[in-house]
This record gives sequence, C-alpha cells and structure tokens, in this order.
Amino acid sequence: MPQEHDVKPSVFERHMQTGIQVLLVALIIWAGTELVKLGQQSAVLEERLATQGLTLMEMREELRAWGDTYYRVADAKRELNDIESRISNLDSRVSAIEDRR
Repeated sequence: MPQEHDVKPSVFERHMQTGIQVLLVALIIWAGTELVKLGQQSAVLEERLATQGLTLMEMREELRAWGDTYYRVADAKRELNDIESRISNLDSRVSAIEDRR
C-alpha cells in the first residue's frame, strides 16, 4: 500500500481559497446591507400606509358631516314630488267644493 503523504497546497491554491473567502464575505456583507435597506423601506411604507389610512378615515368623517350639512338632489326631488302631490290633492278638493255650489 502506498503511503499517503501530506500534500501542502500550493501558493496559488492558498491565494485562490483566500480570494474565494473574501468574495463570499463580501457577498454576505452586501446581502446583509440590502436586507437592512429593505427593512427600512418596509418600515417607511408601513408608516405611509398607516398615515394614509388615518387620512382616509378623516375624509370619510368629513363626507359624513357634509352629508348632514348639504341638501341632496334626491331628497329635494322626493320632497318636491310630495308637495306637488299634496297641492294636487288640495286642488282637486277645492274643485270638488266649487262644483257643489
């Protein structure tokens, strides 16, 4: 059986391994900084969404308040039709009374 000899890596192999390790560390650092940036952007977006949600709720409250303040066209038409029908009823009653005389 042949004996195994301790083979030392050559200088080129050691430099190559060091280069690969440096590259891996650089990639890990880059990935970490990108994750931190994404986390910060996510926090900013969450805050913006919360602010927009509050703004939307305030706008809904204002619309509800305006609905109580202003007279809607549909309400005006309904009341106008009611008044016109009452006038027509009164007109027919007056005509009936006048016809009896």
